[in-house]
Amino acid sequence: MSDSETHFDVIILGTGLTESIAAAALSKAGFKVAHLDQNAYYGGDEASLTLDELVQWADTRAADVDPEASAFAASQTAKFTSISHSHHVLPNSRQYSLSLTPSIIPSKGPLISSLIGSGVSRYGGYKLLERIAVFSSGEVRNVPGCKEDVFKSKDLSLVEKRRLMRFLMFASGEFEGKPELEGNESSPFSEFLRTKFSLKDDVVDAITYALAFCTFPSDPTVPALRRIRRYLLSSGRYGASPFLVGQYGGAGEIAQGFCRVSAVHGGVYILGRKILAVSASDSSDKSGFTVQLEDLEDKLTCDLLISSQDFVPPDLQSTTVPVLLSEQAGSDPPPGVARCIAIFDGPIIFPSSPSQQATTSSVDDKGTDEAETANSETQSKVDTAILVFPPGSLPEGSKTSAATVLLTGEGTMSGPAGKCIAYISLPVTNPDKSAEMLLKPYLHATLASVTESRSESEPHSLFSLFYLSTPPSIPSPQSFASSRVVVTCPPSNLLPESMDTATKNAETVFWEAVKALRPALSEGGQEDDTVESFWPPLEVQDEDEEGW
Repeated sequence: MSDSETHFDVIILGTGLTESIAAAALSKAGFKVAHLDQNAYYGGDEASLTLDELVQWADTRAADVDPEASAFAASQTAKFTSISHSHHVLPNSRQYSLSLTPSIIPSKGPLISSLIGSGVSRYGGYKLLERIAVFSSGEVRNVPGCKEDVFKSKDLSLVEKRRLMRFLMFASGEFEGKPELEGNESSPFSEFLRTKFSLKDDVVDAITYALAFCTFPSDPTVPALRRIRRYLLSSGRYGASPFLVGQYGGAGEIAQGFCRVSAVHGGVYILGRKILAVSASDSSDKSGFTVQLEDLEDKLTCDLLISSQDFVPPDLQSTTVPVLLSEQAGSDPPPGVARCIAIFDGPIIFPSSPSQQATTSSVDDKGTDEAETANSETQSKVDTAILVFPPGSLPEGSKTSAATVLLTGEGTMSGPAGKCIAYISLPVTNPDKSAEMLLKPYLHATLASVTESRSESEPHSLFSLFYLSTPPSIPSPQSFASSRVVVTCPPSNLLPESMDTATKNAETVFWEAVKALRPALSEGGQEDDTVESFWPPLEVQDEDEEGW
């Protein structure tokens, strides 16, 4: 191939959500993009895999590291540890689409805006999150999702409803600078709720861990309030729920959609080839990078390199200052996360919402047969739900962090008919147990709480995978002018923030790349080299998918 065919404005290493969004935006802006991934699938650490692929993914990372392994393989083995999984194989394994990084999408936020602005929303399907519940005193209790649910709740007294409504009104507005918040900005959010709004402990737990999605009891007040405000403002945009769940595994499918947009606009994709070397150009008159791939004779060159931390080789890190572009840069590293992916027979059974229960008359006034019918009406089958276990809610569970369970049924297209998937996440610091030992109590409690009993035996999972994910450390930001490498930041571990933070990171990367590469637009023959927006207005040709 000629130099013009192998030289790109930017080469992007890794097809995680951040890298995929950046690739789509840069391609649409007119830059020549090559997007590479050593994996044979899209999505990186946020990929959606079939059951066969998931088992292979786990076995590869659980194996001993080859001394001559690539930087990517060594990084992955260090990042994912304590891996164990069931050994029996389920039928129809290729009908599963299982997410390595489960997440939900706020109805208002950066990702939704990018899905619409880029046109990627046309490539996938989405379901409303039907329930959010908290495990308290051995029971699953729905968290009110709107004012109507608060007023109709039978678990709250009139005084408690008034206090809760007062807090929700406070959190949904411009609370910055309000007297209630003054001096409490960094105080634990749970204590703020108790002292300023006189809420009882079970309500505090529901707000702290199921509405604000706090991780630890010590989580500060202001970030938690901002998450609740977004929760409240997102309600009603697409339905009663403030969140959407992506079909076919969620984040991985969405990442592939952005890669599709990049390819439609000229992006070149090479997956499944080992990256043998990434080196800085030794030319004195031109800065740039050279990438050599396995089984590809020609080397690829670029002016700018964008990479996830997994793909930057140690020798390049020692000679080039990587640039981390994120509002989280320089902060303490996020905690590790113990994760479980479990498959079980459906359906998912949850308590009915207060508005549904209001249509059912009191059981006390009915006969025995009618009472049984009324009891069944207090529960309903759902397709998507979140169950939160506050710290200390299980005797054998964590006393210091909250576990979150995302449940998806067959309507999310993530498994065969009749099968459901539970994604369990537990933030951990310095774990002294295996991921399986940490999460087994939550898996058993989840199955006992949300599945129908079909026999005298206890409910059990058909397949389960446990692993510990340790995020890379976050270095301090450096001047972009000192380097032509952009190292992307890992997204947040919080369920409702993961994809939004990936989108914000991608936009930051995009604008820094535009500043560095703007001359390439003029050299490429574009009369106007000004890039005015992250996503330009959609045009008719955006519908053309020829060449994908």
